[in-house]
Amino acid sequence: MVKDNLEKTTVESQKQNLTVETQSQRQPPGAPADNEHNPKRAEPDAQEPTDRQLDLLLWNKLNLNEDPETWCELVTGADADNWPTHLRPFSSPAEYKLVKGTYQQLKHSGYYWGPMTMEEAHKILAHALQGTFLIRDSGQPNVFFTLSYQSEDGPTSVRVHLNNMLFSLHGSQRTFSSFFTLLTYYTSSSCKLTVPYRKQRPESLKQLCRRAFIRTYGTESVSTLPGLSHQVKNYVRAYPHCI
Repeated sequence: MVKDNLEKTTVESQKQNLTVETQSQRQPPGAPADNEHNPKRAEPDAQEPTDRQLDLLLWNKLNLNEDPETWCELVTGADADNWPTHLRPFSSPAEYKLVKGTYQQLKHSGYYWGPMTMEEAHKILAHALQGTFLIRDSGQPNVFFTLSYQSEDGPTSVRVHLNNMLFSLHGSQRTFSSFFTLLTYYTSSSCKLTVPYRKQRPESLKQLCRRAFIRTYGTESVSTLPGLSHQVKNYVRAYPHCI
């Protein structure tokens, strides 16, 4: 789901830092920094990390909830095949934080399916009721998420755009400051979306209770209602939506 370069200069800086770090790990103190002048130290696999490796690294750290300052390892080999390939650059640190928060809450929603092709999504929705939807990673290089749903004409997919910190569906001029505000609008009685298609079927009791709590008391009441443990409050805050 995402090429996590905050800026072009950030990528170049990370490439240089990773290259220097790799060289320092392979050479003892006092050894020449340039392997061309020290052929005994040269290794055939010592090379500058590729853009693809950096993309995977940044996405990996996004999943691990780590800050950009801690990114220092590359994802290679078989592990690299498990990461999304539609990664796009972040335009700013603010956009990174917005997408990261959205992604973390989507993981708690139950209807986020991660990397998935359009064909796979449409196959899942083929026998679902009209209006059933799911969220998946977009296959487009400049888009983070895609909404797939069962329409009157069968399974349909619509890209979710993020421009100037606002979410919108492809072809619509209506924008939203939150991805979940967008979903709330399109799942209202006047729109076509009805219920999400969740990966866990049936859902766990905890998931059902969390949404029922938000539906009854609202997000703002999580911190003020008595009798809720710190653990319960954190669980509700992880997905403070009733969709």
